[in-house]
Amino acid sequence: MWFKVEGKRGSKGQKFVVRCASQTAGRTVVEERPVVGAAAARKAAEMLATSLNVTATVSGADDKGEFVFGVFEPSDGAGEAASPVIKRLFSESAAASLSLKDQLIAEIPEDSIRGFASLAASLGYFVSQHKQVKRSGAPRIGYSTLFRVFCGAGEPGVLTLPANEATLALLSRKLSETPGWVWLSELTGGGVAEQQAINPRFIPGKITMDLDGEPRVLRPRTVFRGEAPSGGHFMLILQGTPRVEPANGFVLDSVGLVYHEADEADVVALARGLLQEADPFKNRVVLVNRDLWTVRSRISSRSWADIIPHGRAKEELDFIASSIRDRDMLKAEGLTIKRGLLLSGPPGDGKSTAIECFANSIAGEATIIIVEAVEHVRAIYHLAQALAPAVVILEDLDLMTRSRQNPNQASANKDDVTGELLQVLSGASSYPDVVTIATTNHSEAIDEALSRRAGRFDAHVRMGYPTEDEKQRVLDLYVDRFGVADKLTRRRLQMVIAREFGRLQLVPAHIEEFVKAGVKRARLARRAPEYSDFEPGIEAIRSIALPKPTPATGGALAEALSLLQKLELAEKPGAAALNAQAMAMRPDAPRPIISQMP
Repeated sequence: MWFKVEGKRGSKGQKFVVRCASQTAGRTVVEERPVVGAAAARKAAEMLATSLNVTATVSGADDKGEFVFGVFEPSDGAGEAASPVIKRLFSESAAASLSLKDQLIAEIPEDSIRGFASLAASLGYFVSQHKQVKRSGAPRIGYSTLFRVFCGAGEPGVLTLPANEATLALLSRKLSETPGWVWLSELTGGGVAEQQAINPRFIPGKITMDLDGEPRVLRPRTVFRGEAPSGGHFMLILQGTPRVEPANGFVLDSVGLVYHEADEADVVALARGLLQEADPFKNRVVLVNRDLWTVRSRISSRSWADIIPHGRAKEELDFIASSIRDRDMLKAEGLTIKRGLLLSGPPGDGKSTAIECFANSIAGEATIIIVEAVEHVRAIYHLAQALAPAVVILEDLDLMTRSRQNPNQASANKDDVTGELLQVLSGASSYPDVVTIATTNHSEAIDEALSRRAGRFDAHVRMGYPTEDEKQRVLDLYVDRFGVADKLTRRRLQMVIAREFGRLQLVPAHIEEFVKAGVKRARLARRAPEYSDFEPGIEAIRSIALPKPTPATGGALAEALSLLQKLELAEKPGAAALNAQAMAMRPDAPRPIISQMP
């Protein structure tokens, strides 16, 4: 793409020199070609730039001295915008690098320069002697060039502030609509912190969010000019890094500030305040899926009073809530709120419900990040650390990770997640102000380094199936909630739980389901619930619930387990395998087995 820098100087007979430089065999080789006339200069610049895939600069000289007449960039990315401002940015970048190119020319022996008298000779030399030509990257706009154009002269200071992509997307939308801020709409690329430049090819992808029931799809805007409280202008640039997967594009992860050194304190304070105001996650509930961020103040209105909680699970979750509320006191004594809790048991035993009540109980006091599906665990924990105190909840951990004890469970992606979890939950990579709570239906499918190693999950609560007394309490809870007042109906339901369902492995979700189904039938019929309303739901549960194991299969192991528990040896070496086997064969044990790690 041709950029004409000097429009007035030069004439039909003006002599120009076309210069370009490329890397070969570890050396910088400069090609110079003298031409006469503007048309010939542009044609020669285009030929050299497209052949070698480098930038070609056309320079001239007259009675006022040497000047840069034009620049040819081989990439279309440099000329995507039709604005003269963008052309000026790229031309200034080329002009700023001209002195460096002249220095490189001075370092090359004259004999080498004469050897490249023509394009054909130079290309032949590359092919025959070096076999390759290092291609230049995409054209970039340096932060210093951007600053000189929009904020005035001087060498600017540059600072980076980390942030998450959702916050940056919301911030960019807000700034583009705020008076006093100038959004440079023609610069669609993002900044790269290491290069201190804007790459026009790095365009951030859209962010899909659900904020308190309001779906939003945001395309981040990346480059802004703002005014500091002191009156000086500065640049605010959304920065990021390209993902490994090309389809996922460019991920925003920070803000770049380019400013006059005298304005540094004001600019940094202003930017930090803006990021804090735009952050949608602090002290909220965040559900993370691969394609959607869902943000709520609470998961639901459900509380501990609405369920019959598992005693040990509630005790552990209450302990975590108290640690978060009293974290300042703990920190004063050198203690952290870091803790890991693993809840395991069959589907429907109340793991997710317990976590829901816990999250609602500390809503507004900590950030709750519920991970339903994710590929990059470390990014989740970076976000949690920035929003600390925070709780990361990993639902169905066995589906995310891979057990190295099971060679048949092969998945490269699961290997990555397992490795990242091992690092973020312990050692130097751990996050002291972040609590991790995980659930699983199959604890045996989790890597032992995660489930059994102290310091990663401090406590493992095996919830299991409720006792007969707990089943009746769950039934009473739901029939009271839905106003089932008929005593005969309530008595018959209690008999079903005690007799027919007494032979089945029932979980609280089964009881809740058939009670709700019966109440729904009665409501639609516009009458009070009767036993007949519940019969279809009872039959449905009877068809899907598993029978309890017979004493012949589980009796001996149960007796051995009971003896071990009495001797307080259930969690000592040598008994772990027997413990797990007994629980697998007799999951309806009256008292759920709790293992507390040191």
